[in-house]
Amino acid sequence: MTLLHQSAVAPWAGGLRQGADGGVEQGDADPRPEEEIAASVVAADPEPDEGDGRTPADPVEGVAAFVTAVRDAWLRGDRDAVRSTGPVGSSRFL
Repeated sequence: MTLLHQSAVAPWAGGLRQGADGGVEQGDADPRPEEEIAASVVAADPEPDEGDGRTPADPVEGVAAFVTAVRDAWLRGDRDAVRSTGPVGSSRFL
């Protein structure tokens, strides 16, 4: 299991999304007041989502194993060097 992200944005903030033309565009932030957003989070069903059956399960044991593996180094910011830039040649999506 791995954790990968390019940027971390609050879930209620405007984030990138795919536009109707297939390009990338900035989405709108959630216009609700903070109290309403907090109330919807508190009211959410804590039971795991059953999913649609088309993707692998994400068992709690896997997440717990990941947290156990990284807990000592996570806050220090240790990062292994990655020599490849991956399939995207830059941070721009054309």
